[in-house]
Amino acid sequence: MKNSSDYIDSPTPCVLTDRATGVVVCSAAGDALGAGYEFGAAFGEDIPVLMAGGGSFGWAPGEWTDDTQLALVILQALFEGDPLPDGYDPGRYQIASIEQGFRDWFKSGPADVGIQTSAVLSGVHPLAERAVSYCKNKYPVPAGNGSLMRTGPVALAYPENPEAIAALAKSVSELTHAAADCVDACVLWSVAIDHTLHHAPGSATPWDWAEPLLDAVEYLPTAERQQRWVQLIEEATTASPRDFTNNGWVVHAFQAALAAICSTPVPDGPCHGMHMQLVLEKIVRAGGDTDTVAAIAGSLLGARWGVTALPFQWRRKLHGHRTYHEEVRHCADLERLARGVYMSGDPTNPWPDRETWVPYYERTFGDQPYRLEISGIEFGNVFALAGALADGADAVVSLCRMGTDEVPLGVEHHVLGFIDSNEADNPNLPLLLAELVEGLDQYLLEDRKVFVHCVAAANRTPTSAASWMVHLQELKAKDALVSAGEQLGTWQYGPKAFQAAAVMALEQHELGEGGSI
Repeated sequence: MKNSSDYIDSPTPCVLTDRATGVVVCSAAGDALGAGYEFGAAFGEDIPVLMAGGGSFGWAPGEWTDDTQLALVILQALFEGDPLPDGYDPGRYQIASIEQGFRDWFKSGPADVGIQTSAVLSGVHPLAERAVSYCKNKYPVPAGNGSLMRTGPVALAYPENPEAIAALAKSVSELTHAAADCVDACVLWSVAIDHTLHHAPGSATPWDWAEPLLDAVEYLPTAERQQRWVQLIEEATTASPRDFTNNGWVVHAFQAALAAICSTPVPDGPCHGMHMQLVLEKIVRAGGDTDTVAAIAGSLLGARWGVTALPFQWRRKLHGHRTYHEEVRHCADLERLARGVYMSGDPTNPWPDRETWVPYYERTFGDQPYRLEISGIEFGNVFALAGALADGADAVVSLCRMGTDEVPLGVEHHVLGFIDSNEADNPNLPLLLAELVEGLDQYLLEDRKVFVHCVAAANRTPTSAASWMVHLQELKAKDALVSAGEQLGTWQYGPKAFQAAAVMALEQHELGEGGSI
């Protein structure tokens, strides 16, 4: 594998955590997007792809399926990271926790269970033994895509340690899918996710999606298997996902995901991260096992583009279970777990496990509230949040770190990864702003009362307010930036130059001059 010194534009720590959460969340989004189209025929680009639910199992709009449920079992086991007994092998301990999690999931009566997964989990013997037995008793050797669809979290367990990731990917696959093709696919995809996450350059720089997969073949056990996968990978890089119609088979699922990624052009202009959405839509249009192929692709796409490339409307809808004995989880829960696994439970980085950040913000920045209504949307700072909630706000969009208990139950709350630092930490900022203002449009159509805020309303809030004015064609970008700061009473602080540039890019898009958003 190449070292980071071989690449330009090395990702910042903020981008790394954005990408790590993207591995999990973008996979879940692909799963939920494809759920309503599973087992359907291919269809053309004239038909929109919607996260509308439905399908064979009657999924709710935005509900993830067994693909993400099982990935969440793995993620939860890695997140909990209980202290290991002396002399106990970490890999074996994680496998034991994951195995128990799989059994608990199966006992909870999930709506959809793959044939091979069901056959293995329905017995009482150790799962790895049953998986091997299942393979031996079937011909041809069963090699479904059920372990590849859930492998994303494995890539977060040992950052920049491909040997450990490969070993864990192998062991987790073998719990239910012991065939060589299944194991190899999981090893390759997991190692490539880790490499992409840490070494893909800035968004404007092209990235060879196949190279990390080709490099990862060194972690396969035999030369024959290595050579075979090199051929399979190279075949997919110049193909269409529609060429791999048997995508319930792990090899075709792998190739279909890679083909969709490689054959979809990265958009021009400042919003390169929209590539993720376009790829997942292409996969759904290809038909077949749409949710699983999209989940597989989403994990690798998230490692490149990050969770900040996620469409805001997908974020709003995304939800589901780990097991059906537990409460419904949402996008923020996936982000929390993914960040925790990637950061290895770093106690110096507690967000978002802290219940509230407001007291810290008050000690640091004072508590003077700023609040402004612009064309039906309220903007302000965190110190105005309580007042906005008291006045009936039923949706809050936070542009800063917030705790788990900042808003009451029943109030829709989203925390977006808008970092108040520099351009390098915000590779998707024009796209994030474009998605935000389109989301605000939708809130108004739903007759919702929305409050958008950052900490002090000095930089991020006026940037968002100016974007809203530009979107509504009320003001030009330069005038909107000045107006937002003046009306909020924070004009002397910002926005910063890179934030203003993102609003300018949004204006170009609104005028049809800036490429695709």
